[in-house]
Amino acid sequence: MKKILVTLAIILLPIAGCMAQNVKLPAPQKKGGKTVVETLWNRASGTEFSDKMLSNQDLSNLLFAAIGVNRDNGKLTSPTASNKQEIRLFVFTAEGVSEYLNTENSLKPLLTGDHRPLLAGHQEWVKSAPVILLIVADETKFGRNDERAKNIMAIDAGIVCENINMFCAGTGLVTRPRGSMDVAAIKSLLNFDDSLTLLLNNPVGYPKK
Repeated sequence: MKKILVTLAIILLPIAGCMAQNVKLPAPQKKGGKTVVETLWNRASGTEFSDKMLSNQDLSNLLFAAIGVNRDNGKLTSPTASNKQEIRLFVFTAEGVSEYLNTENSLKPLLTGDHRPLLAGHQEWVKSAPVILLIVADETKFGRNDERAKNIMAIDAGIVCENINMFCAGTGLVTRPRGSMDVAAIKSLLNFDDSLTLLLNNPVGYPKK
């Protein structure tokens, strides 16, 4: 599989004092990886990562697996209640933070700098993952914020997380689903209001050799 080796270190560089424009990712691949049964047998959580950054192709495939658009009608790889599509995905690397825009299969750079420690908390191993995916529920997209709605959004986030887990197991990547993070600091960093709920995160990387 030919890989595109341009990293987010380039993607997230500021341009003329402003954040870079959205960066189109390679089209997600339609073939590759283990069978579903093999993936289930290989599914395991890991805490050790290579320091090599994911290629743009692998990153594109990973993000597509999480919340990618897989049909002409705009529906996603991860189902959501009433097709609300309220789950948003943020990518943290050593170089910065970006949001995955699934309708464009592109990254929207938000911040430069290494903010992975805010997701790691007291677990030092998390900081060694070259990519950490933050799963966020957007109440404005869901249209409700009552207790039942919050429960459903949490379920939808869990589905996205499991898509990430299964993709990694099926393609030889390492990940571990987590709920720990400095929620207040991350919300302040990204200027999130109370309509955005931080639910889960997945450190992801190649296996350490």
